Amino acid sequence: MAPVQCHYEVLGVERDADASTIKKAHRKLALKYHPDKNQDDESAAESFRIVQQAYECLSDPAERKWYNEHRDAILKGWSGAGDGAMDMDILFDVVPYMHPSCYQGYGDGEDGFFATYQMVFTKIFEGEQEGWVGEGNIDNMPLHDIPQDFGKGDTAWPQVSLFYKSWESFTSCLAFGWADKWDLKEADNRRVRRAMEDENKKARRAAKRERNDDVQALIQFLKRRDPRVKAHREEVERLKAEKQLLQKEETKKKKEERAKAREVWREQAELEQVRAEEEDRLAGRIRLDDLDDYDFVGGKKGRKGKKKKNRGMTSEPETTEPTNETTNGADVVDDVSAAVTDEGDGPTAVEAEDSSFSEESSDEEPDVWRCQCCRKDFKSEGQMENHMKSKKHKTSFAKWQAKQQG
Repeated sequence: MAPVQCHYEVLGVERDADASTIKKAHRKLALKYHPDKNQDDESAAESFRIVQQAYECLSDPAERKWYNEHRDAILKGWSGAGDGAMDMDILFDVVPYMHPSCYQGYGDGEDGFFATYQMVFTKIFEGEQEGWVGEGNIDNMPLHDIPQDFGKGDTAWPQVSLFYKSWESFTSCLAFGWADKWDLKEADNRRVRRAMEDENKKARRAAKRERNDDVQALIQFLKRRDPRVKAHREEVERLKAEKQLLQKEETKKKKEERAKAREVWREQAELEQVRAEEEDRLAGRIRLDDLDDYDFVGGKKGRKGKKKKNRGMTSEPETTEPTNETTNGADVVDDVSAAVTDEGDGPTAVEAEDSSFSEESSDEEPDVWRCQCCRKDFKSEGQMENHMKSKKHKTSFAKWQAKQQG
């Protein structure tokens, strides 16, 4: 296996270099050793691979932090044999294997990515099993069902996913008694013995936590480089993009269908309205849309029992300035002049209109209320009163009154 090289030395930067400095150094070396510029130089391709590995580690803040904390252990504790032994032989040291130099490529060969880490996880499991039995336990080890097969490049994703999920929750089942700081036999009394026990418990918990952190850090290191994980993420992103595109097209299609349905409904409604108007015209009906300023609230409802004997115009509307409107002007003058007797000696215009309505009034409610000034018929007293309050009636009445007085 190739010797371990410091990532900072590979890129030629200081350990406190910022992200922009690291990026510039990587770009410069990548252009220098790129395989396209050195097609016949195998050493350039290897140098390019080492530069890429160094940049992948130092460009990730979390991985760079971990590398800085374990840099000395990686550089000094690594050996070509790779026995990976810690102070206790039963525990396999995983720290040296969190470096790209420990494997050669992503093939299925002996020094490849998959064979190297298959050996690592086998050693971890064997160390846990040996320590569990060595501590005097006779029951099954808690980790007896954890997957041990790391797989190869063509392993199906469900098996790969199960492997990573199982090891991400790894917790050592050992007691870590070798981490004790004190020998309880040396205690002089009970109080000192209890103090020693507390110190030993803290040391054991710290050692166990460190072991668990190292194994879980190894898992994260592998997931960032495992080509199977990368391929799965790309597939998920592709399916997600296809699903979003399909949803967008479906939404657009539904929107167009709704717009088309609204247009069809609008055309049918217009045709129906034309047909209804034609039927009303042929039947001689009065439509509410033809009435002037009809107030549904102030209509017939709430006015029952208030019937007047005089069904005509009993109140004099506000006087307004005459306008130049000539719509139906001649008809209004002809109809009103018929109700007026002598222009000089006869009654006033209001009295003549009141008189005409008084002659037609009776105890029974008439079927139709008619405004002689506007030449309109109404079906109820409420409609008639609302019409008399309308602006159009007042304008017509003012013109009629001015004509009579003139």
